[in-house]
Amino acid sequence: MAENKRKYAHIASDMIFSIAGVVVLNAVIQLFIYPSFNRTLGADRYGDAITVMSMVAVVGIGFGIGLNYSRMVMSTKKRDVKGDYNIFLLIAWALCVPAAYITGRFFLSSYTFVELVLIYLLMIVTVTRYYSDAEYKLNMNFKRYFVFYLCITLGYCAGMPVFFKTGNWFVPMIVGEVAATAYTAIRGRLYKDGLLRPSEFFRDDLRSGALLSLSYVADTLIQNADRLLLSLFFKDGSMVTTFYNSALIGKVVALLTTSLNSVLIGYLSKFEGKLTKKFFNLIAAALLVVGALATAACFVVSHIFIKLFYPDLYEACRPYFLIANAGQILYFISSTILVVVLRFAPEKYQTYINVLYAALYLAVVPAMTLKFEIWGLAVGILIVNLLKYAIVYVIGVTQLGKRLKERADETTDQQDFDVFVR
Repeated sequence: MAENKRKYAHIASDMIFSIAGVVVLNAVIQLFIYPSFNRTLGADRYGDAITVMSMVAVVGIGFGIGLNYSRMVMSTKKRDVKGDYNIFLLIAWALCVPAAYITGRFFLSSYTFVELVLIYLLMIVTVTRYYSDAEYKLNMNFKRYFVFYLCITLGYCAGMPVFFKTGNWFVPMIVGEVAATAYTAIRGRLYKDGLLRPSEFFRDDLRSGALLSLSYVADTLIQNADRLLLSLFFKDGSMVTTFYNSALIGKVVALLTTSLNSVLIGYLSKFEGKLTKKFFNLIAAALLVVGALATAACFVVSHIFIKLFYPDLYEACRPYFLIANAGQILYFISSTILVVVLRFAPEKYQTYINVLYAALYLAVVPAMTLKFEIWGLAVGILIVNLLKYAIVYVIGVTQLGKRLKERADETTDQQDFDVFVR
């Protein structure tokens, strides 16, 4: 009994440190940095900044998390990857060149060469930062993971005086991402082992990294497509600002999946037992309950938060609070259950699910947005995220059933969970 208590306390401690770092970062972003951007830039220019940050997220988060999770998967196979992922990181940096050009060409009404360079720099440091947190998942060191996020936060704040003086919002963002990566490079081993020497498993690692990166780029593109669609269809920065702030609290909650999934994938990578259908169904049901409660909380908090920190936007955002936040929360719970499913389903299902999700999104959301503007966008996102959850659940049940048939041994739900936290 005492041993079990220590195990559960250790999980709780990891989750607290992991979540605390993200909470501190987002508190500073949402209470200080973004309101400052809005006040200084105005609704139109702030909307343009949000659109650019969305494209940065597509490339930066997509490649960064793709390589991150690929390395985690390879670690479960006990492979020495040497410098494989450092090489993949350089490839991702090269792909940021056309991505930066596309961002300026299609999502900004006007741009300079300097702005394109800043977009590129923000993309590559974002890719690197999201890959860097593999250091803490590989070593299960979530206290340093908290410090990692604290470095981002302090870096953002350190760059704000430059923003207030020049109006250049890129500076604080770049400084924050660089600060976190520098901390990892100095204190960790992620970039030191192997440098640029390929391993004997280079091709397999490349295949895994490419598949997961493609999957996460597609997923992150869809996640940020709301702002990109409004920008492309209506060329109205204030409309982008209205929808973004309507769904803001839900998006903040959805960001917690990064830290929660970091803890979860760390334990799943060391999981030596098996899940039962009963335990998987319990997880799926619990996530739906959490989603309903989180949506209600986001609705209430949105009224308070937007009125306090974005008073000029409150009346425009108010009608969309419930529906916009519900769509974000559904994204949150579908991403979490997907991490569980990937423990027992082949990696290819990650790509299949996200490609299917992207197809559904493109079939539903753009048409509804053109027809009903912000209302159509909000309802369309809710529909496709609900479908994604259902698809992931069905695949999970099917793949788990196949896996269980291949094994003769049976354990109870309690035994499964004991092995899971061992």
